[in-house]
Amino acid sequence: MGTRTDTTVDRSRRNIWLGIILSIVCLGAIFFFIEPAEILVAMATADLVYVGLATIGIVLFLVIRAVRWRFMLRNDAPWATVFHIQNIGYMLTNILPLRIGDVARAVLIGNVPPITISRGISTMVVERILDMLFIVAIFPFTLAYVPFLQPWMQDAARGSGIAAIGGIVILIIAANQRPLAGRLATQFFKRIPFLDTETWVSRIDRLLAGLDSLTRPKDGLVLTILSVVVWLPILFSYYAVLVAVGIEPTLPMVAFVVCAAAFSIAAPSSPGQIGVFHAGVIAALAMLGQPRAEAASFAFIYHLLNLLSMVILGLIGIYATGATWGKVIESTQSFMRRTKADKE
Repeated sequence: MGTRTDTTVDRSRRNIWLGIILSIVCLGAIFFFIEPAEILVAMATADLVYVGLATIGIVLFLVIRAVRWRFMLRNDAPWATVFHIQNIGYMLTNILPLRIGDVARAVLIGNVPPITISRGISTMVVERILDMLFIVAIFPFTLAYVPFLQPWMQDAARGSGIAAIGGIVILIIAANQRPLAGRLATQFFKRIPFLDTETWVSRIDRLLAGLDSLTRPKDGLVLTILSVVVWLPILFSYYAVLVAVGIEPTLPMVAFVVCAAAFSIAAPSSPGQIGVFHAGVIAALAMLGQPRAEAASFAFIYHLLNLLSMVILGLIGIYATGATWGKVIESTQSFMRRTKADKE
């Protein structure tokens, strides 16, 4: 048991250091290719009116996400409670390593009867799946607008977008027929000798379990609508900050940058996705032919707005729920220790 615990701790430490190193490398690359003075000039001349509008968009994004999360919790908790707990989690994710905020959200919402910690965790899994499906569905269409792609490549990108939507439909059908999907997956993976059939079938089953909410027509329709609407304020916020720094955005450009940001923050990083977020969106804007200094200015301004919004609303959430910083961290770490002990 002690050996397994030590291994887990070592792995966590490695992940933390890997994230920090990757963040430093990304920031170093940015400042190597773009003069910091150019970025500062672009940031200093940003239109504060549009920056303010972008802030409103970020807050509205959090408001709608809380509506969706509460719906997935079957409306068993007041919206304000869900909103504040959600924001506490996002704040912790932005300032502490290993996405500890996700665990904090589950623990805090699990203390709101009749909701349990397991329900909190399962709904967050569904959240991630829904967000992933949205990005996977729109990314190929946005890629079709990258100017240096040949026409046949743009057509292929649109075709893959249609295929992605078709794949999502198949996943939802499979979620409605999980036993049949499990049998088919078992037969498929048995034919691939270098893959562990049991492991991969289990992964498929967990994915389909996460889509269970979409198998009920009414709930599925509401969740689908909310999962599209929740991204609209983010698209607006990106658009506003791009305008603020002097870039003339189009909707496909904004959507492409949002997708690039979503993929980039999936990589290991220091808390708050520092560096990897900036590198991802700067690279995306460069692919679209936008000036490097303005692209970097957008990255730093948007990231700062997002970070400040999350931290301020998280602190408000701690005050509103009557929790304390120490209590939130202690209860989260206690749950993580119990979970590791159960696994061992």
